Amino acid sequence: MSDTPLPLDPLRYQDGKLLATGGAAAIHVVRDQVLERPVAVKIPIPAAPADLARMRREAQVTAQLDHPVVVPIYDLGPDWFTMKRVQGATFGDMLRAEKDPVAALTRVIDTLVRVCEGLAFAHHRGVVHRDLKPENVMIGSFGQVYLMDWGIAQVKGETDVPFAGTAGWTPPEQARGELCDARSDVWGIGGLLYYALSGRKPNGSLTLDERGATGTEAQPVPPPNAIPGRPLPPELVRIAMKALALQPGDRYPDTVALAADLHGARADGWWFERRSFAEGAEILRQGQDADDTYFIVEGRCEVCQNGGPIAELGAGDTFGEAALVSGGARTATVTATTAVVVRVITRAALDEECRRGGWLGVLVKQLASRCMELQLDLAKRKG
Repeated sequence: MSDTPLPLDPLRYQDGKLLATGGAAAIHVVRDQVLERPVAVKIPIPAAPADLARMRREAQVTAQLDHPVVVPIYDLGPDWFTMKRVQGATFGDMLRAEKDPVAALTRVIDTLVRVCEGLAFAHHRGVVHRDLKPENVMIGSFGQVYLMDWGIAQVKGETDVPFAGTAGWTPPEQARGELCDARSDVWGIGGLLYYALSGRKPNGSLTLDERGATGTEAQPVPPPNAIPGRPLPPELVRIAMKALALQPGDRYPDTVALAADLHGARADGWWFERRSFAEGAEILRQGQDADDTYFIVEGRCEVCQNGGPIAELGAGDTFGEAALVSGGARTATVTATTAVVVRVITRAALDEECRRGGWLGVLVKQLASRCMELQLDLAKRKG
């Protein structure tokens, strides 16, 4: 029971226990005696006029976001509001509890895709969350994902944006007090992925004030270092670093695009880094040392040998397979004839992806067939 009676109607709400307290509010669980269910109640600390105004705004903003990732608001009083009681683990607790590193990253991707979907809905309604961190992402007992605490959300049309955020988890434009957009929340999702990969905050060495004071001198987030015993898949690193780009224009344009890349990494292999080439770009050059193979996801390429074209390749084709068999020098030059997206396959990445137990299917069969042909050709030459 609470030591101090809560400012609730005692005929409806029965005092319960304190769940959590922070610098701005306390959350209790109470029993709604009309609907006969437990609910969470949030009360500002201290209950000054400005705090009450912020709390009321938070409740009203959150109530407008009717999405499974957003915790529903049930009731609003003069100095409190009630909402669904969420039981489960935070994003950070989930990472610490999962001992299988591959399973942990799989859950991370699934969770972040769900958060991206909720944010896409909020952005469509003109709301930017601005406070993405492990404590604000909850995973329920049956796999539900919730994005908590919309207390510092920015709403479309507001021009007086408060300097707010959490040290270590704030994108540079927000820390400078500038208006945010969907790309600021993209940065926040990138920060969560970065944390899952490295165990570090994206801006862990800077306080919020220091981050804001850097202004145009703000430095990019450094690439993540691996946690001992946990994988550091190149494709997930690429996604995290693109989301965390210093300039908003260099990030994903929205959380829909970010979710698409996360889903692709989950389905198509996170050890095979995705690379893009502009039309006319030389991807491989004849005579170069060979250490990787390429699988075309989008676009078309021309293959030339000794200066003359010998083949055209498109989506689903592979090139540079000799690197997986014998290494040595490239036997042809490959140039992008359109904008091209490829997956990069090394021997180590192929081994890791096979151990992950994910996709390989047609690609592995195709590579195995091509590699066998190359082995037979090499054997004939040696004979």
